[in-house]
Amino acid sequence: MELNQLRVFCAVVEKKSFSRASEAVFLSQPTVSLQIRALEQELGTRLLDRQGKEVSVTGSGKLLYGYARKILQIANEAEQAIAQLKGLIMGEIIIGASTIPGEYILPGLLAVFKEKYPGIEINLAIGDTKEIIRKVLDHEVEIGFVGQKEKGEKLEFHGFSTEKLVLIAPVSPPLVPHDQITVEELKKVPFIIRESGSGTRSSIERTLHEFDVKEADLTIVMRVGSTAAVKKAVESGAGVSIISERAIENEIKLDLLKKVPIEGLELQREFFIVNRRGRSLSPATKALLAFLEEKGINR
Repeated sequence: MELNQLRVFCAVVEKKSFSRASEAVFLSQPTVSLQIRALEQELGTRLLDRQGKEVSVTGSGKLLYGYARKILQIANEAEQAIAQLKGLIMGEIIIGASTIPGEYILPGLLAVFKEKYPGIEINLAIGDTKEIIRKVLDHEVEIGFVGQKEKGEKLEFHGFSTEKLVLIAPVSPPLVPHDQITVEELKKVPFIIRESGSGTRSSIERTLHEFDVKEADLTIVMRVGSTAAVKKAVESGAGVSIISERAIENEIKLDLLKKVPIEGLELQREFFIVNRRGRSLSPATKALLAFLEEKGINR
């Protein structure tokens, strides 16, 4: 087995497509197919099932994928260690983030970090909190930026950032007639909520529980799978929702949404950096964490 074959194999598994994988690894589709065929012949087993344009992973393929990710991680760490010995900071960082840190907090910070360390390539995967934690456990990403902690001996969490949550409502029609709303009134207005696994949803549930408000007490009209979908649904007048204040800055400026204070209730959530306990971090990732600490973000 060669490292390039393993990189191509992992790309096909993650993209679930030979054509999308070829774009990711900058190879032609026939070359990708040739690499996979050679790997299967060497190992004497089918790794992938081709079903039209889509690709699924066999049992042997799943087993190899776990080892391949670890091998590529070690190879990446070795390259970075040699570069560090030469006085250079180079390499690849593969990180994951839930929606708010991934789309609203990290991009600007990573751009500044990239200016400081142009030799470091950054790959950022975005998903919900549960998905990112799974990627950390499965060695798919080195570290994750997530909106809630999860119990487990294999995980370590460190504080990253805090974020204010706000109730948003459509400008028209006026679902909330007053400048603010009470907790009791909140129960009666149509409410849009994030899907299970969302850190924002978990934070909302914990805070409302302190006021003896359960999910069943809310008039839920829609469950959606992303922050963008929440904003669009509220903007269209389908209901109100609670969302990160940072995520609606542009919509507030453009008068597409409005913030409505909840009387006597302050909503806030915390974000965390998660890594697999005992996993040694690459020099490039250590440089990123040191950079965040310099900016007063990583605690």
